[in-house]
Amino acid sequence: MPGSGETRMSPPPDSSRLRILPMFAALQEHELREIANGLHPVQWPKRLQVMPAADTAERFYLLLRGRVRVEAEHPVTARIITLYLLRPGDGHNIITLLDGKPHQVIAETLDETEVVSAPLNRWHAWMHRYPMLRQSMMLAAAARLRELAELAEDLALHETSARLAHLLLRHIETDDGPHGLLHGLVHDDIARLIGSVRVVVNRLLNRFKHEGIIQTAAGHIQVVDLERLLHKAESHLEPHEPEPPRSGAGKTIH
Repeated sequence: MPGSGETRMSPPPDSSRLRILPMFAALQEHELREIANGLHPVQWPKRLQVMPAADTAERFYLLLRGRVRVEAEHPVTARIITLYLLRPGDGHNIITLLDGKPHQVIAETLDETEVVSAPLNRWHAWMHRYPMLRQSMMLAAAARLRELAELAEDLALHETSARLAHLLLRHIETDDGPHGLLHGLVHDDIARLIGSVRVVVNRLLNRFKHEGIIQTAAGHIQVVDLERLLHKAESHLEPHEPEPPRSGAGKTIH
């Protein structure tokens, strides 16, 4: 594992730490204790590549603390796009848990991060024994697939300014909101989330600030005009209409 020498062991989680996670909310106390006793805890520092594909084919990882960025890289051009960000309560390789295939992605911690894991067959046994856990896992997998489908739609149909507006709407922070998933990310990080580059994101964020839509300070993006941000997103929701065919278009010329 890259950077595995910096991995630190954590105390085993008690059932109270699992109870607050949506995945375990419906389980009984004795069920939570059994699962907690079977989990392997570990801590990682920020900006460390973790959970390589070989490991995700054998173990299922669940975040307890911190954020993890999950990305895909083109094998030739080395272009990178962020597929999603994980927060506490999210499982990393939820699809692998269901189909058993390795997760061919790059995972990097954005904060000091704490996770728990167990072999896939142990999770399968728990899911078989506890139907409510199995239902939670299926809902988590569906949410992940929907998130990836929305990313594909954004990249295929929407302009960069609309994709940025959608990202801010998904992770909105209002005056009384806590720091969200985007807190502390630099412009290059944000660019990877919308399939763009740093210079474009920098220009768009400055435009949003000039128009009074957002404010930024110390790595924090705050939405101050939600109506205008919604307009930015809605104004680009439809793909451009194709130009009407010109004379001779669609015909074979011999």
